[in-house]
Amino acid sequence: MMKKTAVFIFTFLLIISTFTAQNKETTILLNKEALPLIQSLQPERKNIIFQQYSAIIEDNNMAIKAGNKPEYLFFQYKNTENFSFFALASRCCIRQETLATLNQIENAQENIEGKTLILPTVDGLFIPVDKGINSIEVLLQEKYAGQTLTKDVLWYKIDGRDYVFLPGKKLSGTERFYFLDSALQLPLKAGSFWVSSEFGKRKNPFSGEMKNHNGIDLAAEEGTPVYAIKDGAVFSTISNDSTFGNYIILTHDLGKMTSVYAHLSKICVEQYQNIRKGDLIGYVGQTGMATGPHLHFELRQGSKAENPRNKLNFE
Repeated sequence: MMKKTAVFIFTFLLIISTFTAQNKETTILLNKEALPLIQSLQPERKNIIFQQYSAIIEDNNMAIKAGNKPEYLFFQYKNTENFSFFALASRCCIRQETLATLNQIENAQENIEGKTLILPTVDGLFIPVDKGINSIEVLLQEKYAGQTLTKDVLWYKIDGRDYVFLPGKKLSGTERFYFLDSALQLPLKAGSFWVSSEFGKRKNPFSGEMKNHNGIDLAAEEGTPVYAIKDGAVFSTISNDSTFGNYIILTHDLGKMTSVYAHLSKICVEQYQNIRKGDLIGYVGQTGMATGPHLHFELRQGSKAENPRNKLNFE
């Protein structure tokens, strides 16, 4: 899978590089801090800048329907009003995928409270030129890798990243599924395991000491498939560790969440590989300090271990 993804990205970057060389002089630099600031998304008469923004979007929609060129303008907004992503897109009358690809938002359930966002006035898809940093970016790069870009595309540099903007384009059904589906998947198939040790304080089976157990142990037959719980990337793969044996660390949501899969008999992914929820990443084993075949599974928010039962149903 890693080789296939790498080929897609390389092809995409090759095509982009060719077009960038031809359109370098037309690249538009967007400085987020210099954009007009919308203080509130409340539809009040005194909220002049938001009224102007809404009027531009309405005029653009009419222009596009009439076959005319719209105004490609941008505003900034800090979400101090605590809108959900869905509510914000609805209030702005801009498609979710347009806001998401412009602002590096991986899924529709992402917490955007307090986040400063760029608000465009035309729908479409923003695809980064460099390597994708989340599953939606990677999916779009794969999709457009073999396609010839038209003269209608626009080029932007935003926060140091180069983007191709495809006006009017939407996410496909598959891409939209990954964007809307943010629930975590069990690392082992239901019915293939039982919980042999819970999260929290426990007596170490080797030393007899009371210590923190930062994960949950799922006893299963050796060779049981282990799956990624969420889209992300392989942060690290470690072999023959004295404690965890063979184990994998995945990062999710741009590093905000980490998942750990330990005591594996075999690792099926490589470092830095992009993965999707449900991908096979390894097999249950009893490597390292293990009294029997099981998966030691951890969830971390930042550097803090969290009880996996808070996010997943293991019953």
